[in-house]
Amino acid sequence: MPTISVTVYQDDKPASGRRVVLGVGAISGVTNAEDTDSGGIAVFELDYEGSGDVYVNGSIEGHWSSRDETDVDVYL
Repeated sequence: MPTISVTVYQDDKPASGRRVVLGVGAISGVTNAEDTDSGGIAVFELDYEGSGDVYVNGSIEGHWSSRDETDVDVYL
């Protein structure tokens, strides 16, 4: 089971309270939303391998892959 960690930065500082969702290309869906914590981090435990887009507050801001991009940094 892969773990995807997304860290969101705004003005080069960790951004808390941002709504993060992972798009899941292989099954054409999205994960449940997670809000970033005080360190700007949202963590997703997935039941499948794959890749897709990273959405922050409804906008595509990055890409993740369970094979090579499990720690994703997003700069707003």
